[in-house]
Amino acid sequence: MLGALAAACSGEGMIRRFTPADADVRARAYLSLLTRGQTDSAAARVVPRLSGPDAQRELAKIAALLHGQQFDSSRVIGAATNTINGVRHVNLSYEFHSANGWSVANVATLDSANTWFVEGVSASAIPRPLEEQARFVLGGKSIRHYAWLLMSILCLGLSVGTALFLASRRAMPKRWRWVLASLIGVGGFSLNWTTGVAVVKPYLLQLGAASFTRAAPVTPWIISFAIPIGAIVALEQYQRWRHGLSTPIETEASADESL
Repeated sequence: MLGALAAACSGEGMIRRFTPADADVRARAYLSLLTRGQTDSAAARVVPRLSGPDAQRELAKIAALLHGQQFDSSRVIGAATNTINGVRHVNLSYEFHSANGWSVANVATLDSANTWFVEGVSASAIPRPLEEQARFVLGGKSIRHYAWLLMSILCLGLSVGTALFLASRRAMPKRWRWVLASLIGVGGFSLNWTTGVAVVKPYLLQLGAASFTRAAPVTPWIISFAIPIGAIVALEQYQRWRHGLSTPIETEASADESL
C-alpha cells in the first residue's frame, strides 16, 4: 500500500528517467513542424510503409489543430521504449499549454539505418490539465463510486485490523503466519475514479485487500478491493484456538461440581 503510494508520487520522475533525450528532442521538433503547417516535411518523416494519402490527411488535421500555437509549457506525460529485432521504438506523450488552451499529443518514432522515422502521431485538445482531470474528488460521483470506495475501506480495515489484532495475541500458536495470511485478499475489483470504468479479475491476489494507486500525477486514481479471505480464515482460526483453551477448563469445572 505505502509502496504503491510512493510510486504514484514519484511517477513524474520515473517518466523523466525513461524518456530518451534524443527521442524527446526529435519528437518535439516534429510537432513544431506541424505547428508551422509544414505537413510536407512532416510527411517525409513518416515510415515508408505508412506513408500515402491517408497519412497526409491525418497530418493535415493535426496541423490544423496545432497551427500557430506557441506553447508556454510542455511536459512528457508518458514514455515507452521497446527494441524489436535491433530497432528501437520510442512512444512519447506530451501535455502542452498555449494561449488557445490545453492539448495532448503523441509521437511514436523508430530508429532505422542511422536515421529515424515516425510511425504514429496524434493530437487533441483537452478542456483542462490532465492532472486536474485526474484529481481525486468526492463530489459529483455516482453511487458506484461511493459504494466502491466504501467496500475498499471496509476490506482494507478488516484485513489490516485483523493483522494488527492477531499480532498482539502473543500466546496464539504460529500467530505471525496468520498475521500474514490475514493481509491476503482474493479477487481484484478495480474502478477508474475518473471514468468510472470497472474491471474485475477474479483470480488476482491482493495484499492488504485494497489499494489506492495511480501510475503518475496525470493518470486517474484506481480504487481496488479484494475479498479479505485471509482475514476471515485467520479470525476463524483464532476462534478455534480460543475455544480450545476454554473447553478443558469448562470440563474440569463440571467434574468438580458433580463431585
